[in-house]
Formats: sequence, structure tokens, C-alpha cells
Amino acid sequence: MKIALVSEHATPLPAHKGEPTCGDSVHVAALARHLAKNGHRVTVYARCSDAESAGRSRMGRGVAVEHLTAGPARPLGTDEEAEHTGAFAKALAGALAEDTPDVVHAFGWTSGLAALSALRGLTEQRPPLVQTFHSLNVAEQRAGLPGRTERVRLEAAIAGRADAVVVDSADQRFELARMGLPRPRVSVVPYGVDTDQFLPEGGTAAGPWRGRREQRTRIISVTGLGPESGADTLIRSMARVPDAELVIVGGPSSENLAIDPDARRLELVAKEAGVDERVTLLGSVDRKELPRLLRSADVYASAALYDPYGGAVLEAMACGLPVVATAVGGVTGAVLDGTTGVLLRQARPDSLARVLRHLAADSTTRTAYGIAGADRAASRFGWQRVAAETERVYSRVLPMEEEMPMAVGDDAH
Repeated sequence: MKIALVSEHATPLPAHKGEPTCGDSVHVAALARHLAKNGHRVTVYARCSDAESAGRSRMGRGVAVEHLTAGPARPLGTDEEAEHTGAFAKALAGALAEDTPDVVHAFGWTSGLAALSALRGLTEQRPPLVQTFHSLNVAEQRAGLPGRTERVRLEAAIAGRADAVVVDSADQRFELARMGLPRPRVSVVPYGVDTDQFLPEGGTAAGPWRGRREQRTRIISVTGLGPESGADTLIRSMARVPDAELVIVGGPSSENLAIDPDARRLELVAKEAGVDERVTLLGSVDRKELPRLLRSADVYASAALYDPYGGAVLEAMACGLPVVATAVGGVTGAVLDGTTGVLLRQARPDSLARVLRHLAADSTTRTAYGIAGADRAASRFGWQRVAAETERVYSRVLPMEEEMPMAVGDDAH
């Protein structure tokens, strides 16, 4: 089976320089690898954002990455992303005509727009299109993020023209149903986690914790530093959890934290709350170091306004951490409230602190949540299972004579 993964603004190629970090890139990289392991030939099509990576590269056995020239060879800002989709679609049409796949799978709305345009130009039999939305603007607006009327319209049009739509959570399927897309057209395939890398057993990180474990409960969060990340809420909650310390992982590198406006704003929040000596902004870390850092904590917390992936929560669960998080996006499908952690309707400093104080004082509950979370992450969210469920979506849209065989192990799920 020849599979084309279209990911205009994300690419798995950074795996050669350390693992990719953005949610889209992690998803594409992991899915491509596991589809190839199941015997399929996978090509990832992405926009060239680095002159050194132009052209075709081999990511691994059975996986190639084709960087198509469309616009400047540099990363684009959010407001620029749609500007070069027309050029990307034209380059993609030529690539698909030269090597026509059996199925095309697009990630994100601009990729879906490009794929629809490219497929219209094929003179031979058009391969089916599967569309993944990691995030929908209507859902972002409900979380208080900026609205983009044109994007909402295009997301609805792309969903209506795709042969199948894949979303990360039941919440997104509900949003698509509100937009008029029949539920049978939409499959929920969750975001995954690398359970070979993120697991409860293994070493822990000594730093950056400021107190000994017996002195303070260690709370960790992997998130951005912007207002939508909920980092402000996490920091303010610490004023009500006096025997705990908080480490926030994310944002720019540690060398650039001092000049980052969001980091400076959060440092001021910590000082005003009187918790600056118990809060550490660590900056970004190498993903290979992240499991050790997670295992060194006692509790994982997230107060994000919107989290379409839930990937950081899954990685914490896989490392055996109890989770306290806002019930948004992909998090709602990952965390079982009262079993693997606690879900909050709204993340306010007082309600967050109440739960954190309870977990800080109850090691038995922390342990039970952690064991259940690690088991759930390994059994439900491993990338091998995510790839198998994605293959089943492909099989439903393929012509009967081309239907792919069931991947080894599918019947075990």
C-alpha cells in the first residue's frame, strides 16, 4: 500500500536532529514509522522551510520525506501559513501525478485544502482523501482563542469533501456534527504516546528541583508560556499549596528565557504571588531528557485553555504520574476522572490548588492514579494501536478490490 501523508507545515524530519517537538510533527513522524513497520510505503509531503532540507530524504525504512518548494525556505508565522498553500498545492499535484498513492491523508486545514486541489488535477483514478483535524477553529473560539471566519468556512468545506475525517477526540467529532458533517463520516483516533520512551521505569532527573522530595511535593507541567497555556493559573495556585514546588517545561531554550516576554511576565506573576522561590521556568528540553524529568515529579498539572492533542498529558501518564488537568480537547479522552487523575471544568487557582493539596497529602491516591494512568497509556494510546486504527479508516475508503489486509495484531484490539 502506497500512502501519502500531507503535512504542509510540519515534518518528521527533525528526528535526524533530535525528536520533533510540535504536536503535528510528532504525530506524522510516529504514524509514518508504524505504517511502514506494517509493510506500507509511506511518503510525507511537507513545505520546504529550510534550504538545507530541500528535496527528498529518507527518514527510515519504508518512509521518505519530500520537501516541496512553496514560498520562502524558512518557518512561517501563523498569519503567513495560508499565503503559500496555493504554491504548495501546485507542487503537490506534480508530485502525486508522478507517484500516485493508493490513499492520501492530510493533516491540518491548509494541508487538506492543498490535497483537494492537487487531487483534482489527477487524470487517472483519484485516490481517496482522509482528513485529520488536530484542531478546529470553532473549538478554539469556545476556549476564548481568536476566531477566523474564513478558516471555519474552509474547515467545513474540506470535511464535507473528504472521503473520511479523523479527529483526536469525541469533542471534535461533536463540533463537526454541529457543522453538519454526518457522524459516520468521522472516526475518532486518539493522539498517541511512545510507550517505549515514556514509561514508569527508568532514571530520574536530580534538577531543577529546589527542595528534597520529602520536603516538597513536586508538580510539573509541560506547556507553552503564553496566556492560553494556563501557566499563569498554575503559578497563582502555588500560593495555596505551600508545601509544593512547580517546574514548567516549555517555551524558548533556557538561554533565551531572560529575553522572552512571556517568561518575564510569568516571573512577575510568581513574584506578585510570593511563590517565585518555589517556581522554576525551565525552558525547552531535549525530548530524550523529558521522561527522566517527568519521573522525578509527583504530580502532573495542566491548566491549558485548549489542548487539542493531549500529548503532554499522555506522556506524563505513561511515566506513571497522576494528572490534574482542565477538561479540554484531547485531554478529555486521555484522563479518566477519578481513576487516572482529576479533570476540572475550569482551571482556577483555587480549584486547582484544592486538588493539588489533596494529592500532596495522599500518597496512596497519587500512586493509584499513577499506576492506572501508565496502564491506560500503554494499552490504549500506543502509536502501534493508533496506526492500526488509522489503517482501518483507510480500508473503509479504498475500493473493495484494493482494500488493505488487516495489520498484524489488529484483532487484539
